[in-house]
Parts: sequence; C-alpha cells; structure tokens
Amino acid sequence: MPTSSDDRGAQALQTEYGGVTYRSRTEARWAVFFDTLGVQFTYEAEKITLSTGAIYIPDFYIVDFKAYFEVKPSSDEIVTAEATKARCLAHDRPGQRVWLAIGGPAPKTPNVLVLDRWPVDVPIEDILSSPENRYWFHEDRRDERVYWLHSEMFHGFAVGGPGTWTDHDRPPLNHRHVAEAYKRALAAFPPPPRVAIDKNSKN
Repeated sequence: MPTSSDDRGAQALQTEYGGVTYRSRTEARWAVFFDTLGVQFTYEAEKITLSTGAIYIPDFYIVDFKAYFEVKPSSDEIVTAEATKARCLAHDRPGQRVWLAIGGPAPKTPNVLVLDRWPVDVPIEDILSSPENRYWFHEDRRDERVYWLHSEMFHGFAVGGPGTWTDHDRPPLNHRHVAEAYKRALAAFPPPPRVAIDKNSKN
C-alpha cells in the first residue's frame, strides 16, 4: 500500500499519530511538524459547502495561524488537478488564510502555496511556475515560537504562534523549534524493514 512518494489517494498509507489516524503518511508528518512547533491544530474537523455546491473537508485547520492547510502529494500535476476546492474556499472567504503544501515538511525546499493571495481566475499553473510563490516555515530570529512563511526570494510574512511578537527588523531563519520540527517530521514513520527472500527456500 505505501508508495515512495507517500501520495494521498488509493495507495496512501494511513498513519496514526497522537491518537489520530491520518489518511496518508505525509499528512501525519505535517501533524508531527505542527505539534513540534507547539501550535494548536485540528484534522478534518470541518465540512464546508463551497459556492460551487461542492463539499470540502480541509485537511488541517491551524488555530494559531488561523489558516486552513491542505496537503497534496509532491506533484505539480496533481496539485493542478486537485487544488480547485482549496482555491474556491479562499475565494468564498475573503481574508481567510488558505495554504496548500506540495508534499511533506521540507526544510530545504519551499513547498507551501499561499492560495488566499491569488484571485481564483489566475491559473494554478501560473502560481506554480515561479519559485517565489513557494514558501516554507521559518522561526523569527529573535522571537521564540513566532513563525513565518518565507520564500527563497527573501520575502515573507509572520503567521503567528504561541510566542510573543516584538518589533524588530531581523529576517526569520530555519532554526530552533522550526529546525527541530523539520527534523522530527522527516524522521517520523520510517518504512518497515524489508524482509529478504531466500530464493533457495522451498516455501
């Protein structure tokens, strides 16, 4: 059932963490990540009727960030095909944060799309085409447990967290709690050891 990309779908591997069964190992890794950050979150807790009439159950709601957080496999092609509901939610609720992760937590590869910053008529392919539209989580350099979404182009914005914000001009970094969160998420749920098959066995 598991796949190398750990994709959600028919071959996704259901994974338990913290008493919750996640539909894929990738989602469970994000749960480890957010848990390590010390932020509150819920999983598939809300059923939303979109303006299209479709029913949408976002993967996560991050309470400290006031953001819906959708998780998709590490594939621009799949994101292009499946991001419709998340984008519709951002359109239906102006000002609501709606973010989409392409794959699991990745400390060296920004992979979070900020969908609420884009009009719904902008093709998702256009958003995906530019690296500056992809973010990853960093922690404020001075304010512990104040988190940012930050891009490779060195721009970003503070998203919140249980820490206390102070006014200063120091860019966020991948350090402290964020560094530990990436480390734990990547190390979580290792694949089971492969069993060698004895070709000489009669069984």
